[in-house]
This record gives sequence, structure tokens and C-alpha cells, in this order.
Amino acid sequence: MGNVMPWGLKAERKRAIERAQQKREEGFRQWRELIAEASPEKQAEWRRIAALSFEELTSTLQKEEITAVEALSAYIQKAIEVQDALNPITEIIREAFEYAEEMDTKWRGSNEKPPFYGVPYSVKSNFHMVGYDCHIGLGKLLEQPKQRENTMVAHLRHLGAVPFCLTNVPQGLLSFACSNSVYGTTGNPHDPAKSPGGSSGGEGCLVAARGTPFGTGSDVAGSLRIPAAYTGCVALKCGQERMTVLHSHGGVPGRGRLGLGFGYFTNSVKDQITLLEHTLGHDNFIKLSPKTPKVPLDKTIINSTTPLRIGYFEWDGFCPVAPAMRRAVVETVEKLRGHGHEMIRFTVPQPELMARLVFKNLLPDAGHYTRRLYEADVVDPYMTEFVRLLSLPSFVRTLLKYAFMFNSPQASLVCASEVEGLNDLRQAQAETDDYNQLFTEYWQELGIDALVCPAFPSPAVKHHWPSKLGFFATITTLFNMVDYPAGVVPVGRATKADDEEIQDETRFPVGWNTALRYLRDSSKNSAGLPIAVQVVALPYKEEMCLRVMQDIERLVNYS
Repeated sequence: MGNVMPWGLKAERKRAIERAQQKREEGFRQWRELIAEASPEKQAEWRRIAALSFEELTSTLQKEEITAVEALSAYIQKAIEVQDALNPITEIIREAFEYAEEMDTKWRGSNEKPPFYGVPYSVKSNFHMVGYDCHIGLGKLLEQPKQRENTMVAHLRHLGAVPFCLTNVPQGLLSFACSNSVYGTTGNPHDPAKSPGGSSGGEGCLVAARGTPFGTGSDVAGSLRIPAAYTGCVALKCGQERMTVLHSHGGVPGRGRLGLGFGYFTNSVKDQITLLEHTLGHDNFIKLSPKTPKVPLDKTIINSTTPLRIGYFEWDGFCPVAPAMRRAVVETVEKLRGHGHEMIRFTVPQPELMARLVFKNLLPDAGHYTRRLYEADVVDPYMTEFVRLLSLPSFVRTLLKYAFMFNSPQASLVCASEVEGLNDLRQAQAETDDYNQLFTEYWQELGIDALVCPAFPSPAVKHHWPSKLGFFATITTLFNMVDYPAGVVPVGRATKADDEEIQDETRFPVGWNTALRYLRDSSKNSAGLPIAVQVVALPYKEEMCLRVMQDIERLVNYS
């Protein structure tokens, strides 16, 4: 398992990794040469372009004040600066300038340009791109270029946007670390020693650091929302049925009852609305992904000023949250109440059952597929503990379940949530369907339009922590399990007072609880890091998420 493999195979994996790294460096060399050959005046102009907002950039391109090639050059200059500091990029897209030149040739002088003509953007590296590997940080998947293009990327190409780089992910995808043995570790723009989240960590990092106008991502357990929360940008996980995307690696093929959502990373809710307005229900998107319904974005809901009835909770009943993340919810609720919305306390139904089903659905084959991913490969140092836990025999997990039973219900439940055969899998899926119905009935009983809750249990943690913090997963994965749209919007920053509170046993009691001790220790020195809230709505109500996210953004003035 993990690092144990035949010597020859291990050597070949290492050689493949070295070749991939050399190929990446050659791409970066080309970018650096482009910048070095530009005059100081041209470099200054590129910096001005990269400082434009998404709205300003699209407008400037539409008015032909700059070309697609100039926009691409500007973001390459900015992206390489971010790369040197934080390592979010895995590979340049070699055809980017060809795409940009095609856009200029085809559309310059036209009054009917596509809406995102010439806008550069980044692509999460689990999305398939023709001629590029989809390696998810594993040496064994290198040098196997894909022959089909991700339908989200294909649609953005139809809209005139120019993909220019692929971004980093955790090895195997199932982590909120952002590190792998092929391309290394990605840092957080607010503190490089902290994780940017995962699995779309490279995207969150590059967008938050303004190295790309927007980014793309997928989410099966929080992979859009966690990076947005950790880096201070905006993301919305659409419901699986509202936005179906083909040709990507989903983490665990044949996953349990977890909706696989897709969406965008942006630096404002307004940018989310613009991108989704040209995606949801769009004829070309449906042509590429025929299972997507023709349900265009309804901006009348987003722009409505009618007071809403909004539910809220400060923790999900299973995993406590750090004071900074609790404060994010409390202060946001008060602002929304002051804005005229009716705020209703929400209690997650049967939290222990919810958590047990979350963990069974995350690894519906008891981790068999995920273990096989890491076999005969070079395991990243920040993933070794995760791989070791995956490899524990069932009897050891049972012993740990009882060992933790009296001092850490969170750790005990995680150990007890292994799928134990086909009948157990069938039963877990049946229970999941029943739980989804229970959750929806409770929502309808309260009569709420949306829900506000913590984006994640902690602000960004150091890179070694995610392998120990699997119990954090419930707060995001719950909304994959019920397949509700869920977005994240930043609302402020952690403070020194938050740091002091979580270290104070009288105000944040931990006792002998291992999980709570990990939460406390991982949350040390969070002052200055972004804090965010999660906004949730019923299926096919992405507009309601955006409506509430927009209200929150206007009320909190995050910067």
C-alpha cells in the first residue's frame, strides 16, 4: 500500500513525475520569456489589465480597448507571480495564445461578440482537456492524455473564454489539503503555510490571488466551498441535476448518494450571476450535456427585494465549529435580520444519523477504490496519514470505535461508518433516501426560503492537518447528500479574540475529546484569515442562494 511497491515500478513512477515537472517548467519558461521580452511600459499596461474587475475586463474586451491576446498576456504575467509564491498551477495550456488569436481574428470589429470574448480563465486539473493528462496528483495516471474535452470547458470556449492553465488538486482528490507528489503543495494567499482547501485548492488560490479572472471547479464533499471559504472568494455548488457536466474525474467513480456539483470561483457574487446566466439552461450547454434541464437562471428571483424567511444554524450537531466560524454565522444572521429578513433557527435532523450516512456515502466501497488509487504510487507526505487510515483492517477500526466511544463521539462514529458488504451498502442507500425526505420535510415545515450556516468548521489550517480532520466533512457533504445547491461567501476575518477563545477551556471546552482537541490545535493563529458562511437552498433554487449571497455580500463589505 502507499509507498510499498516493486522497486522498478516505483522508479518508473518517479521518472514519470520528473518528466511531468520538466514539462511544466518548460511551459513556465515560455511564459517568463514572454514577460522578459515585453517593454516596461507593456508590463505596466498588463498589470493595469490584470487589476480590472471581471465586469471591467469583459467590457474592455467587448469595446475592443484591448485584444484577447493582450488580456491573456496580462494574466500570464500575474499568474506566474502567483505561481512563484504559492504554486497553484500544474500546467500551462499550450494552445492558449492560438485560442486568443483565433478570437481576435474572428471577432475584432464585430458587434456580435460572444459574451466572454477573450476572457482568460483557469481549469481545475481533474477536468479532461484534449491532449492533457487528468492525473489527480498520481504518477500512475501521467502520460495518458485525454481525448475528450470537459463539457464545461467546451461551453466556455463557445462563449469566447480562453483557458490558459490547469490548477493543482490534492492527491486522489478526497482531501482539503492541496498537495501531491507530482506538483507539490499549494499555499493559501493569506498565509502560504496554510492550505487553500480542496479539492479545488489551486483554483481557489489563483482566483483569490487575482491570478485569473475566474475559475472552474467540482464538488462532491465541499471541493468548491472549502477552498472558497479558506481563500476568501465566492463559489456556488449547483445541484447535480441543474448543471450536469461530462468528462471529469469525480474522485470516487460510482460514488454513493452524493450529488456531484459543478460551478465557478469568482471574486464577487455578481460575477457568479454573470457566469451562471450564460451557463444554466443555455442551448449550447444542453447540447453538450443533454441531461441538463432547460431551466435558465431567473434573475427576477435574484433581484427581488421581498423579505425572506431564512433558517440558520451555528453547527450541524455533529462537528463543533471554531469561534471564528460561529461568529461569522451569528453576525451574518444579525445583519440579515436588520435588513428585514425573518431569521428562523434550524436544527439539523438526527445529526448522528446524518454523519454516519455522510461517511458511508463518501466511501461506499469501504475505501477499496481509493486505496487502489494510492497503490504502487509515490504518496505525498501530507497524504500518508490519510492513506494509512484507509488501510486499517476492519477489526482495528472496530477497536478504535470502542476506544473513542467515551471521549470522542466524532472519532468513534467515523471509525464505525465503514460499509460492511453489499447488504449494508443497500441499507445505507435506503437510509440516505429516507434521510433526504426527512430533511426536506423539516425544511418545508419551517417554511424557509434559504439556510445560512458555517462554511466549514475552521479557518484555513496548516497543510498537515486535513488528514486528521475527516470529521469536518459533514458540514459540507450534507448538502451533497441531499443534493441542494450551496454557496460560500466571505464575511470577514478571524481575530485575535477568536484565537484566544478557542484556546480557553472555560469558553471552548475540549476536555479529553480528541476531535475537539484537533479542532483547537488546527485553528491556532487564525487571526487575519478569511471567514465565510454557507448559503443553501432547495433543489433547482440556485437563484435563491445567489439572492441571499448577494444580500450578505452587500451587508458585510468583506475586503
